[in-house]
Amino acid sequence: MDALLAPFHPIIVHTPLALLVFSLAFELVGLATDSEWWRKAAFLLLLIGTVGAVLAVLSGTGAEHIANRTQRIDHDAIEAHQDMGKLTMWIALGAVAARLVAFGMRQGRTLISGLALLLQGAAVVTVVTAGLRGGNLVYQHGAGVKVNGAYVSPRPPGERPQGES
Repeated sequence: MDALLAPFHPIIVHTPLALLVFSLAFELVGLATDSEWWRKAAFLLLLIGTVGAVLAVLSGTGAEHIANRTQRIDHDAIEAHQDMGKLTMWIALGAVAARLVAFGMRQGRTLISGLALLLQGAAVVTVVTAGLRGGNLVYQHGAGVKVNGAYVSPRPPGERPQGES
């Protein structure tokens, strides 16, 4: 499945990047205005952004093979981006889980909601970091870039990427 999604990685990654950031903004507005509507909208954005993070990780696995093997992009740079993407996915899943637990609670709801908010904030930090690292892969290393239908490679054919033996 990751190979099928690989060509769509540059499109898919924008979903968690945008929606996780906006989910936090909506949550903060909901808290500041004590508006249930904003908080429900924030949860929906968090949920869709988290699904997007899962799909981004899956599509990134296939894209990694192209960047690493076909293009010989620096392996350490790919791993740093991939690790941050996976961290985003797990933190966002934790935020969704905490929100679902908080919805069903009467006592301790404030504590769990606070944990969910912290996880949501952490997911925003990690998704922005993953996005910056992904942008560096494209704009500094040429990952996924094609010229005349062929992937570009920053290294001569015999040279191995750094971090690969």
